[in-house]
Amino acid sequence: MKPIINNNKTNNNNQDENYVKDLVNKNNKLKKFKEKKRKNSYYLSTWIFLKILTTVTFIAFFSSFIQVKGLIGDDGILPVSKVLREKVEQNEINKIWMFFTQDLGISVNNMLHLLCCLGLTFSALSLFTTSHATFLGFMWFCYYCIVDVGQQFYSYQWDQLLLETLFLAIFLSPFNFKYDSRPSTPIRYLYKWLLFRLMFGSGLVKLTPIWSSLQAMYYHYETQCIPNIISWYAHQLPPSIYHQFEAMMVLVMEILVPFCYFATPRFLNISASILTILYQCAIILTGNYNFFNYLTIGLCVLLFDDQFYLVDLQAYLPRFIKQKFLDMETVKNKHSEEQQTESSTSQGLSSINSKNLLVPFVFILIGTSSLYNCSKYFQKQQVPSIITRVHSTLSLYHLTGTYGLFSHVTTERYEIIIEGSMDGENWKEYEFYYKPGNIYNPPPFIFPGHNPRLDWQMWFAALSKDSRTQSWLIHFMAKLLQGSAEVQSLIYHSPFDLESPPLYIRAQKYRYQFSKWTPNPQSISNQNVYQNDKTSQKEPFQWWEREYIGIFVRPFTLQSQSYLNFLKDQ
Repeated sequence: MKPIINNNKTNNNNQDENYVKDLVNKNNKLKKFKEKKRKNSYYLSTWIFLKILTTVTFIAFFSSFIQVKGLIGDDGILPVSKVLREKVEQNEINKIWMFFTQDLGISVNNMLHLLCCLGLTFSALSLFTTSHATFLGFMWFCYYCIVDVGQQFYSYQWDQLLLETLFLAIFLSPFNFKYDSRPSTPIRYLYKWLLFRLMFGSGLVKLTPIWSSLQAMYYHYETQCIPNIISWYAHQLPPSIYHQFEAMMVLVMEILVPFCYFATPRFLNISASILTILYQCAIILTGNYNFFNYLTIGLCVLLFDDQFYLVDLQAYLPRFIKQKFLDMETVKNKHSEEQQTESSTSQGLSSINSKNLLVPFVFILIGTSSLYNCSKYFQKQQVPSIITRVHSTLSLYHLTGTYGLFSHVTTERYEIIIEGSMDGENWKEYEFYYKPGNIYNPPPFIFPGHNPRLDWQMWFAALSKDSRTQSWLIHFMAKLLQGSAEVQSLIYHSPFDLESPPLYIRAQKYRYQFSKWTPNPQSISNQNVYQNDKTSQKEPFQWWEREYIGIFVRPFTLQSQSYLNFLKDQ
């Protein structure tokens, strides 16, 4: 007897299998579509970049707030009022400063602190709310007003980098309080070009004998501006193994890797960004370099697409961060649908975003001006006059700059020690917060992003062979003779009271070297360790060795003929 076959059951099973296959295919297609969409979206990277930028700007304004009065205030080392007077004589009047200080009668100190407070306020609003274009515009304007009159103390490349980054962020950030679903592609490419100029320019200027022979890193840790404790330990590593390999990797990271920023394969793009971030983290650990490393990391973040955050980093991100990104993607998709609906219903010029009208002009102007900066690396290259005019106009507002960090590595470290005296015979040293002075003080760690500008300028002054090229140093020493409270707030310890400043002052030059590694150091503290038994007091560990070179600035008083002649020449 033949078995009875249930055709209905077989058909149902086939239908179920086909349904499952169709569902799987549909899900696979949806997944591929979502992956492709995420790979072309830079919504999350833009959000993260803007938060990093506003954090860096907040720290930069706070750093300026605590020291700007002593640097360029009314009673500072290089007062702003002197700059304004010189600009009046040259018919180059800074109308903004002249309006507030002369027409409205606001003092320079109050104006400086007002700019810093406004910058801090808009930075905080941008950090904790939406990074609105208006907030970023005010942040750029306030920092520009300080840099424009900052003279030597605000002439660093990272100040230029921050201004250029802030200006471009105005057109990358939303003009409303909702993030755009698609950040401006031309502005993103300008940022990528800025990152390339920063890294590749820093690599080109390193094509010198000391770098090509792979000897630079042997001296770098010891001779950099403000080393930290890790610098001391890194300096002790074997030069033939570690330091030569490290110098080779620096050249690779700054000359070869930047070309991968523009690579078409996605993995090259992301790999180059990750390598650059790791490189910047290594610099942060082995030195004190204010905010430019963090700003560079922020620029690298823009190379990551949404797929990288939502899928590639899925196993490494905490759950709450991943959920935050997923929620942001949902909101972005909702905004994108609303924008498509509005664009389909609106007609004519009313559907055009005003920001999109400005982006092409910004792209052309910034891109053209940056070509002039690149020509400086090739001195024989002639630049068309129109590019020169565009660059000269934009350079007034610090919108484009030439970058090439740490091109020179000195083989010896020199330090200038300021000393005061009441009688011209017994001298006492001034101690700074961060720069090497006391040989028993360990190399410090500076708060991330903080830029002690006086300590940096002292390092630059020590590289000079003639004190006459460092006129600001004479002004600084004169302010110490006058007992300026604002200037003395910039240094760690003064051996004299404000009410009784020294009568004489001078500057001595020393050669500094890291002390050698000892297997059993007596102490790693910069202070004496006191125990219950005073006789068993331990000696402090010596981090530096120094050798006297000679006098850098001869002793003078406020009534000395040499100082009066200096003021006359100034």
